[in-house]
Amino acid sequence: MSDSTYPSSAAQATAAPVLGKRSAHIVVVDDKEIVRNFLSEVLVLAGHRVSLLSDGEKALELLADEVAEVVLTDLRMEPLSGQELIRRLKEVSPTTVPVVLTGYGSVERTVELMRMGAFDVLTKPCRATEILATIEKALAHHEALNSNDDLRRRLDAQEGKSQHVQEKLAMIGKLAAGVAHELNNPLDATLRCVRMSKDRVRGDAELAEYLDLAHAGLLRMADIVQSLLTFSREAAVEQAPQRLDDLVGEAITGVALALGNAAPRMSQDLHPSVAGVPVPRGLHQVVTNLLRNASDATEGRGVIRVRGRLLGDRLVLEVQDTGSGIPADVLPRVFEPFFTTKDPGKGTGLGLPISARLVEKFGGSMSIECPASGGTIVTVSLPAARYGLDSPRENS
Repeated sequence: MSDSTYPSSAAQATAAPVLGKRSAHIVVVDDKEIVRNFLSEVLVLAGHRVSLLSDGEKALELLADEVAEVVLTDLRMEPLSGQELIRRLKEVSPTTVPVVLTGYGSVERTVELMRMGAFDVLTKPCRATEILATIEKALAHHEALNSNDDLRRRLDAQEGKSQHVQEKLAMIGKLAAGVAHELNNPLDATLRCVRMSKDRVRGDAELAEYLDLAHAGLLRMADIVQSLLTFSREAAVEQAPQRLDDLVGEAITGVALALGNAAPRMSQDLHPSVAGVPVPRGLHQVVTNLLRNASDATEGRGVIRVRGRLLGDRLVLEVQDTGSGIPADVLPRVFEPFFTTKDPGKGTGLGLPISARLVEKFGGSMSIECPASGGTIVTVSLPAARYGLDSPRENS
């Protein structure tokens, strides 16, 4: 196609060009000046900012430094063709949308160009209204690409954070396992020596009291070691099935006996559809940990309620207390290993992380919320189908 057959101005192309709906930076690449001038007049009149270039290499150099929403390019150019420009555009500016304007259009050619990455193909000569309509569609496509790219970056960033957390947890787990194994044997031997000594000093009340204190401290150390082993995932998790109502009842009884007069009022409210569901015996440790935490929060004066129900396709178990709740700045950290708000000597900061890991092993998840009405609700959510509940429904 010769320069003389191309419209010399936007006014010749159409009496009333359609203005674009949004302003954008459009890069026009064509080796013919009359074509560049025509396209510039059309696009500027529609409110766009236009960069005019005579070859693809210059266009790539520009796009490496500046953002452009659309590239409107010819095909037959030297030294870089329009096809090569489209191919390399993906590397330089992947969200810039390429539109081809060519005098050698055909169905086969159009299909080939769109496979290469062209958004659309216009055949010369074309009216300004057609060009602007195509640019509008290309801009909408650019917005979609930009949104996807932004979402991808956020997901990558989140994945990077998650990976960092997982690596940190793995490192802590290995350290915990090593320390626990090193302490286990000497701790066990020391406990035996203290027990034997207690049997031999029955006549010395003061010495017996000292040994009792030492024995209690060693038992606490043994409990911490066991927690470290569990946290490191090396301890076996009991998978033998047990009825949910029996498991919850046993946990409540165990915590109540351990706390004695300091125990708060505890009750269970399990819907009949889930009361007899066989769940892993290892869930007992989770419920016990949650009841102990709730007991500490209520300071023996509140109420703890364990509620179980079927919610959609999830078996949901909630432990709710009437304590003071968890401060908003602390709530995001409650599942961090070794993080605790309890007084020194009263918590290892491993109870909730261990519980969350156990629940994950059972295919579920754990969450915590503090409603405006007060207290704390810890929710354990398990896949209903995995535990023999195949009919999704909701029980209140």
